[in-house]
Amino acid sequence: MRPCSGFPVWFWDFNNDGHLDLYAGSCLWSVRDVAADYLSLPHDAEPDCLYEGDGQGGFREVARQQKLTRVTHPMGANFGDLDNDGFPDFYLGTGYPEYSALMPNLMFHNLRGNGFADVTTADGFGHLQKGHGVSFADLDNDGDEDVFAQLGGAFAGDAFGDALFENPGFGNHWIVVRLVGTDSNRSGIGARIRLDIDESGARRSVYKTVNSGGSFGANPLAAASGSWQGRAD
Repeated sequence: MRPCSGFPVWFWDFNNDGHLDLYAGSCLWSVRDVAADYLSLPHDAEPDCLYEGDGQGGFREVARQQKLTRVTHPMGANFGDLDNDGFPDFYLGTGYPEYSALMPNLMFHNLRGNGFADVTTADGFGHLQKGHGVSFADLDNDGDEDVFAQLGGAFAGDAFGDALFENPGFGNHWIVVRLVGTDSNRSGIGARIRLDIDESGARRSVYKTVNSGGSFGANPLAAASGSWQGRAD
């Protein structure tokens, strides 16, 4: 299974197992299909796809198992870790150039690798304007990632102000790692980081790959993570 017409796509490790996975958005459909999906009415639109990697070059499609069978029509998108639990969440900016293409932008919270919950309304991310560039970044340097979304359509009459969502924080510890290449690849893009932590008496690892996040938007290249109460090695 794959989208016939895709737009945002990115590699990430959604279940924090050390292997890269792939998210592929589907954007061929119209606002009517999005509305039909919300109302559980028949439609022919494809949902977005999520491919889980096995670390050996193989992937399997797991969108249904991860509760991601929605028709979303994304344009700009990106991911980050809102609550510093080591499991990436993601935001979809939606729409297409026509004036009528207004549909909800969406935020999904990662349930520690066991599915995703739509927290658009509950967490204050609700917005109906067309979403383009999206960035997860700790803009106020307080240890949690905020979200910036560039909003508005392609036509002059469809302009709209951008949105900045400040993260209130969740009380988890955090660390930022900034890699600097000395011979080549100055920003360390593609480097993989593993942080071993003691979380409430249990030992686990958090994995990060240095990249700019999703497409039609960019995150800082510094890798941030957290969510432990004891020791980090």
